[in-house]
Amino acid sequence: MSNDQLTPGTTAPQAAPPGARRPVMTALIAVNVLVAIAASVMITIADGFDPGLILLDGVSPLHERGEMSGKAVDGGEYWRLFTTLFLHYGLLHLLANMVLLWLAARRLEPALGSVPLLVTYVLSGFGASLAVYYTAHDSLTAGASGAVFGLFSALLVAGLKQRLDLWLPAVLLAFGVVTTFLLPGMSVAAHAGGLLVGAVAALAYTYAASLRTVILTATAVILVVLTVAARFL
Repeated sequence: MSNDQLTPGTTAPQAAPPGARRPVMTALIAVNVLVAIAASVMITIADGFDPGLILLDGVSPLHERGEMSGKAVDGGEYWRLFTTLFLHYGLLHLLANMVLLWLAARRLEPALGSVPLLVTYVLSGFGASLAVYYTAHDSLTAGASGAVFGLFSALLVAGLKQRLDLWLPAVLLAFGVVTTFLLPGMSVAAHAGGLLVGAVAALAYTYAASLRTVILTATAVILVVLTVAARFL
């Protein structure tokens, strides 16, 4: 049985074999890190070396053109719905999200497959961006956390079906939900949007192929409709 598809009714192993390949997880982390390095270099060139900006809250030209902004999307900059997934406000923001991405994806990619992981990441991030657009239109946001929340909810959904050990993902997700409401600067909309879409995507990949097609198609249509509607509402 290939790593990218599970036959309905089968149960995945409790853990991936030692040395199992996770190309999508590796690629996602690599892209996020490379973008953060490029942003840090740009900040240093523009403002000089300032650890505070690089570690905590630096904004580079990449952020100015790629972070989520409802007003910019209104102006036709639809790419921001996706580019925001790979931008972070400082290296500490990046580190936190990449650790969580690694913890979720290292379990989810062997369980669902590489393509489903990528689809879940992108759809969850897109859902997070749309949630920000509709509920926090004037805010500026960036980060992979919405997509990461989607990976954790997907892991819980798929794990329940496949009887995986889920105590750590459940604890981490609960901690993430609590900190979303307690810590300043957290995007409740992004985390909620990613959480919901990730769970729906996992339902599609965990159950029968026909149902998978229906759910994925419905999710994609809803996201596209909301994006188009954003232009006129």
